Amino acid sequence: MAIVSSHLLSSTDGSHASGVRVIINQIKKNGKRNKIYQSKTDKNGRVYKEFSLSKKDCLLKYELIFNLEKYYKKKTNVSDIVIKFNMKNPKKKYHIPVIIAPNGYSVWWSK
Repeated sequence: MAIVSSHLLSSTDGSHASGVRVIINQIKKNGKRNKIYQSKTDKNGRVYKEFSLSKKDCLLKYELIFNLEKYYKKKTNVSDIVIKFNMKNPKKKYHIPVIIAPNGYSVWWSK
């Protein structure tokens, strides 16, 4: 099983960004998106999902979307964070931590 996980932290106060809407789409070769997961971050700002990927699935692209509009109650310049990635290994864990702010974000790959 491939695993996609993430941890959202707010840079404004260091808190866990809980209740943020999360979507994972599989992007077909023709560009069509297929929603394969939708949820919200838990009370610790985390999301974790296992996927059973075929060889064909491993050749496709994926996108992880965080919707921040409702998280930041005041006006923000960043409404969505979209991270496109590959899952070439069907047995790997893909952990994508993100630090968020009303006007920006930082993302990196964790090993």
